[in-house]
Amino acid sequence: MTPRHTPTFAGTLILTGAILLSASTMTAAQTSTADEIVALAVTRAELQRDAGLDQAFEATLESITEQLDGDGEVKETERATYRQYPVEGVIFEELVAREGEPLDEDDAEDEAKRRDKFAREVRERRTKGEDPEPEDENRVAFDSEFVERYQFDLVGEESVEGIACWIVALKPKPGKLPERRRIDTALNKSTGRLWISQEDYGLARVEFEMASSVRFWGGSLGTLRTTVGRMEFQRYDDDTWLPRQIDIRLDLRILFSNIRRRIVREWIEYTPLPLTSKLPG
Repeated sequence: MTPRHTPTFAGTLILTGAILLSASTMTAAQTSTADEIVALAVTRAELQRDAGLDQAFEATLESITEQLDGDGEVKETERATYRQYPVEGVIFEELVAREGEPLDEDDAEDEAKRRDKFAREVRERRTKGEDPEPEDENRVAFDSEFVERYQFDLVGEESVEGIACWIVALKPKPGKLPERRRIDTALNKSTGRLWISQEDYGLARVEFEMASSVRFWGGSLGTLRTTVGRMEFQRYDDDTWLPRQIDIRLDLRILFSNIRRRIVREWIEYTPLPLTSKLPG
């Protein structure tokens, strides 16, 4: 059963915005173009982030990293458990267990120091008028900057966890695409599909694959040869879509070593935070 809780004031604003967006296109719902559907989905996602609803929860996150051999068989597995929650208005992931065992005293102390450093740096960036989020060359958000590099095609409809969705295929636009960060090189060579809710334009699923390899450091030291992945999201309540699972397979060559990994991150529990816990500081 989908968990429910009483919407916050900010959440009510999001819901109202979503209703207005839906109403503005209701008469054309059966003939909406792929570009229109994606634009409304991006608007909804950005409204949710701007209202801080992504920070309204504490979550338990299980991470599994598998080392694979050339045949795709698992050679070694590493497991870690994180507690995910807002610190100074920015999501922080605190390591709480390895291989199912709680951290020892020294590791727990290191995590506490890392959290304090994280909070201090967020405050410093905010004081300087900068983006409080830590810089991350590999961060990918479903926003206008992400979608501007792709062209879209409406290819079907499908139900995801009982929610009717449009399926929208994406592929890079022809010509030169923006490369402001290292991750952009990979995004510019990726194809995929989006599952977007017909009820409220929430992003329910993403599948992607790199169409060709990406060279790093001029190709002399590393090449990302293959990346295939899936991201699943869940509608927590009428206001909010949250991550459910990320499953990615990577095939890299760094110097003379072949590195094959499967990384699975699964959010197994969300707990709404009190209103006072959602505010920065």
